[in-house]
Amino acid sequence: MADTMLGTARDVGRPWQDASRLPGDKPRERKVVTAMFVDIVRSSAMVAGRDPEDADDLLLSILNRVTEAVPRFEGTVTQMLGDGFLATFGAPGAKEDHALRACLAAQDILSSTRDEQGRPIFHIRIGISSGDAVAHVMTNGLWTDYRAVGECVHMAAKLQQRAASDTAQLSRDTLDLIPVGVAVRPMGSLRLSDEVEPMPAFLLDGARAVRRTATDLLSATDAPYVGRKEEVATLFAIADSVEAGTPAQLLLQGEAGIGKSRLVGEFLRDPRSRRWTLLQWPQMPIRRLADPDDLEAVALSLAEQVAGCANEEGIGWVCDAAHRRFGALAGDAVRALFGRPGLDPLWNGLDAAQRLSLGIEGLVGATLELAAPATSTTSNAATSGDSAIGESSGAVGRPLLVLVEDAHWARPVMVRLLDRLAEALPASMPRLLLLATRRPPPLGPESQERGWSGQPGGRRIELGMLSPDQVQSFLEHWLGPDWSLVELKAQVATRCQGVPLYLEEVLRTLEASNAIEGTPGAYRLIDPQVVHKLPRTLHALLAERMDLMSLERRRLLMNAAVIGTTFDVGLLQALTGLSTPILSDSLAYLERAGFVLRTRLLPNLEYSFKHALIQEVAYATLTKSDRRILHARVLEALHHRRDHDLPNRLDLLAHHAFMAENWSAAYLFGRRAGVRAELRSRLEDASRHYRNALAALDRCPDTPRDRLRRIDGSIALARANLPRGLTDTNDLMGQARQLSLSIPDVRRYARASSMLAANEWAHGNIDDAVDHSRQGLQADDGSFDLNTRIQLLVRLGGILAEKGQYAEGRKVLKSAWDLLAGRHTRERFGLAVVGEVGVCANLARNCAEIGFAQEAVKAAETAVDAAENSSHNFSRLFAYEHIGWTHILLDEHEKALPYLDMALELCDAICSRLHKPFLLGAAAVSKMRTGSIKESFWLFEEALLLARQQKGTAYLNQIHLWLGNACLQIGNTDEAKEQASIVQAEAKKTGRIGYVKKAITLEAEANLSVSLNRFSKNKIVIK
Repeated sequence: MADTMLGTARDVGRPWQDASRLPGDKPRERKVVTAMFVDIVRSSAMVAGRDPEDADDLLLSILNRVTEAVPRFEGTVTQMLGDGFLATFGAPGAKEDHALRACLAAQDILSSTRDEQGRPIFHIRIGISSGDAVAHVMTNGLWTDYRAVGECVHMAAKLQQRAASDTAQLSRDTLDLIPVGVAVRPMGSLRLSDEVEPMPAFLLDGARAVRRTATDLLSATDAPYVGRKEEVATLFAIADSVEAGTPAQLLLQGEAGIGKSRLVGEFLRDPRSRRWTLLQWPQMPIRRLADPDDLEAVALSLAEQVAGCANEEGIGWVCDAAHRRFGALAGDAVRALFGRPGLDPLWNGLDAAQRLSLGIEGLVGATLELAAPATSTTSNAATSGDSAIGESSGAVGRPLLVLVEDAHWARPVMVRLLDRLAEALPASMPRLLLLATRRPPPLGPESQERGWSGQPGGRRIELGMLSPDQVQSFLEHWLGPDWSLVELKAQVATRCQGVPLYLEEVLRTLEASNAIEGTPGAYRLIDPQVVHKLPRTLHALLAERMDLMSLERRRLLMNAAVIGTTFDVGLLQALTGLSTPILSDSLAYLERAGFVLRTRLLPNLEYSFKHALIQEVAYATLTKSDRRILHARVLEALHHRRDHDLPNRLDLLAHHAFMAENWSAAYLFGRRAGVRAELRSRLEDASRHYRNALAALDRCPDTPRDRLRRIDGSIALARANLPRGLTDTNDLMGQARQLSLSIPDVRRYARASSMLAANEWAHGNIDDAVDHSRQGLQADDGSFDLNTRIQLLVRLGGILAEKGQYAEGRKVLKSAWDLLAGRHTRERFGLAVVGEVGVCANLARNCAEIGFAQEAVKAAETAVDAAENSSHNFSRLFAYEHIGWTHILLDEHEKALPYLDMALELCDAICSRLHKPFLLGAAAVSKMRTGSIKESFWLFEEALLLARQQKGTAYLNQIHLWLGNACLQIGNTDEAKEQASIVQAEAKKTGRIGYVKKAITLEAEANLSVSLNRFSKNKIVIK
């Protein structure tokens, strides 16, 4: 066979024998691993009655036999027991396919229990499970042990205990990490304790050393193929020239997951590819002992392609084709690959290196023969007396695509074969396209390039990341248009940064974790807390790249990850203590290796991780105790920096104080960072900082001062959440009110009542909202400051407008305006908007509702001027919304539209979910009144869809009213009455008398319209 033929020319330098060596220099780290427990069945009976030495020799002989498979697949035997062992795959060195390696090792271990005749020598059972683990070398001077501790290790032990003799069981976590290559059967489930969910278990029936290829992707995914139009066009242009008779080689290069196989899949999906013969030579980093060698696999693929299977006819055609092209010895070399004796007497006198060279020549000749034009092939076959099997199969004489996926894993023998095939193309002129995919060298230009990288003169396409628009198109297709997904899409796009595999794996993780529910293209967000969960598939892929570096560079990358996705070089130097030259050289290395990018020179030198997921993996590798220590160091370094040379210093202080568990500092900086983010209308950041500040207070001693801080923080969090449509802070506000009364602190009680009123308004509970506002005002004992009075009056005035008590609302807001008296025009007075904007915008609506047109327009314009002068985006949104609403109430729809369009843009910019449905409805009614009927109803549909998806129903009645009026305008009186009845029923329940009156008016107008139509028809009949 080929093993004998190749001799010493086979693969060299494989790290199998070094894989189990304990890494004494590696610190304690978190890893995603696959643990495998192997146990010798009935070992007690085997040693019973034996001399201790004989028992030890017996068990060691078995253990030596079964552990041979572990280093073959680059695993590590971490614990050797008396009658078994524990092995880990993915630690100490990370492996992207650690789960598959464990299954392959298990299959080889099971095979080792039988002799050459298949009779059992001994019996074992195996358990396999994957998950997070802490791995490190443990030593105390007397003993050394490599420890791997985690739930998956205990799960593997449990699976081993329940496995039958000579079988292996694996957990669902392991199966999920293997896209192709294993065959399993369900075996029920098990749990480690009553507190955790049961884990499904499976029986391992078989494992193959394969990876997902381009043909697998054709049926495995329905994700859209976005972008790459230029690359697809180039591939088809090359294919057309090959069909015309010009052979070519093409290398697709890009990082893992960038879409190389998907690009090949687009060619295979096209009907034009049916004219081609496909010859696949995928490369793998691992191989089982029973698997064919590289040249054997190529020979088998040729025979299968010609005859449909590797039968005598197919094998004969391949051997004869090699003979025809390069002579009898080349034909004998190919025969040896199939385990057949040579025919030429000279064959037996050749050494291994000569036989290898002839084998490569013979396979190249057979491949060229397969791609030769049909007339030429038929002529050669007739001359040699060959059978017509190749021609009858339809494979010979067609354009041939030789597809070599993952060429970066090609072994030296395969590299020689591909080089020889590429060299032979120009002279032989077959219709052959040699297409290979590969990843770039992992560690920058100074690293040794492995695998096959093409011949000089060949075509090469470098695949980069998708553009932001292409990413959004991908997410829109996969997730759908639901409004709850807006922030999720932005977060996923930021994390994945245009790598298709990262996008797919993150979205699969969200679906598997029940963070989203629905069907492809129609999902909605359920649990936003799961969004940041790191897919284990990507963790292993990226961690393997990191583990190829030296320990010093890996630790530098992990230290940078502690600072964040973007890190200041000065902070990193303070954290690591490295000298400037060494740090500069190391960062330059990481930049060349594709881990980081330089993103800023002034006022401070900054780098960013090339992918946010690289930062996540580097950070996740650190233990929790290491993270806490490093965050504390960064916090200390930040105390010595100033805002002018580190623009985001306050955000960093808040984040690192919280992660360092310095709770007093975490509250202080979190509150300050939240205030600044709110002033800049970065509502999501503000909510996060306020939430962390409150969480820090939970861990501080319960003091009178911290109780006051808790009240203020709760109000601030509710205020930042409300514009985003997050209205689930009622319980928090209720607790803040009760805490204020217990202190007592009437001003904080009033502010908490004001915020609770705003939440109740958002939920549509208008009477409760009015009551809370009045309770806050009634609590004034003369100690209220301007801040407290203004926010109470503004909220009460706005809520009274929603109730329909416009005159009283106008009166309340007039009193708030008198308190302002032209002062403090840019202050917010505890509101989400600038105080003057809140007063004037709500006043404009109240005035417009009761027909004070001039006063309404003046107040609305004052609100717009104040908002624009403040440069506060949410204030601008609020002002534009209300001036648009004012013009709609005054039937000035053309004036309303520009303001509504600007408000919608701001709504998207700051992710204000609460106001988006209303703005769409307002734009819809104005479009209707200005003649854009089709667009109007589309906007109404979007507005109602978004409104129903939110917990808050603040503006839903108004949208239904506008829709009813639009239906009445086009003569659809039945739908108009339906909308009126919806508003009446809902408004009566929530105490909105203004909407009840408007709905009654709408219903009356619809009935009148019906009566007039009937009257007109009757007149026609009489005439």
